[in-house]
Amino acid sequence: MTQTQAISAPAPRRAALPLWQLGDGAPPAGSFIAVVPGADAPLISLALPGTLKGRAREDVARRQAQDRLGASAPLEVRPARLGGAEGWTRVAVTDRAQVLIWRAGLGAGASRCRAILPDYATLPAAPGVWVIAHDGAAIRARLGPQDAFSVEPALAAPMLAQALQHANASNTMPRAILWLGTRDPQLEGLFEGLTLEHQASDLPVSLTPQAFAHDEMAIDFARDPRADAEAIEGQVRRLLWPVILLGLGCAGWVGATAMAAQQDRAIAAALTAQTLDAARRDLLGAAPILDLNVQVTRAIAARRGAVQSPDAPVRPLALLRSVSGVLTGQARIEAVAFSAATDGVVFDIIVDDFRALDGVQAALAAAGMRVEITRSGIDAGGGVAASLTVFGGVP
Repeated sequence: MTQTQAISAPAPRRAALPLWQLGDGAPPAGSFIAVVPGADAPLISLALPGTLKGRAREDVARRQAQDRLGASAPLEVRPARLGGAEGWTRVAVTDRAQVLIWRAGLGAGASRCRAILPDYATLPAAPGVWVIAHDGAAIRARLGPQDAFSVEPALAAPMLAQALQHANASNTMPRAILWLGTRDPQLEGLFEGLTLEHQASDLPVSLTPQAFAHDEMAIDFARDPRADAEAIEGQVRRLLWPVILLGLGCAGWVGATAMAAQQDRAIAAALTAQTLDAARRDLLGAAPILDLNVQVTRAIAARRGAVQSPDAPVRPLALLRSVSGVLTGQARIEAVAFSAATDGVVFDIIVDDFRALDGVQAALAAAGMRVEITRSGIDAGGGVAASLTVFGGVP
């Protein structure tokens, strides 16, 4: 396994957490990022359909990586969303056994480790700038935000030559090369004709590379986001049935309560209808129902009075005089009719409203007369028109 030295980002931008080369002494006291050889977790390019998104894209990438490498052992695959690209095409791949070794190597510092990253991911990057770092044991290259590799010096020359050839064919040649660490004239000669700098401060501000500014944490091998999501999904699934049962119970209770309320309303409506039918049949006749309790009470009182003091025949003119005295100020008399065939006198009157009509009826009853309302309704000129038949009374 290729060994690399402790890595630090250049001055323009440093990682928020210290970097620790895995296995190089003891980890830092606080939170840190563990760095592993990038040669053990290379970035490989895949042919992924642009229409695939989210988990479906990850599933296809995982199968392609497994088939392409022909690995029989399980692989750990991390989508390289470097630069925040939704349509990523590169993945970081390593053996699952290797990841378990890395995690075990954290020892007591596992709880403080925020990520395990390949060493090439710790290099600064910027669009249009290639960053090459040579520490004597390995060469790390960051060919823009989305491509990188880490190899032994003997393999660096053909890989860089191939990268230059591809960039020339695709018209994506770097605008500048930033060389960090040990100089290598042979490798530097590959960049003849290109701007080659050895200090980030010598680059234009627009080309200054920055570390950990392009979603490098997406290729973290300390944890598997997919496995974490599946674990959470399993927990949610285990809680799903109790929630469903609780929801069904609540729905059943609400339904039963609604049905009971509907039945109660139906029973109340039936009782009200029966009460109205009985009141009309036995007491009120066809008179309009304005206040059932008041009208029934008055009808019962009138019948009791009729039983105790039966009406004595009264002459129509005397009855007319008595009724006129009661109606003065309460109603306007439109017509009066009587005949020898009956003891009563018919009055056509107009009052302000139905409440006033009830008041007229009550006033006549209080004067000792029995009243029957044979017709009532809204008058065209305003108010309520009614026909009263009055019996009895005192002259």
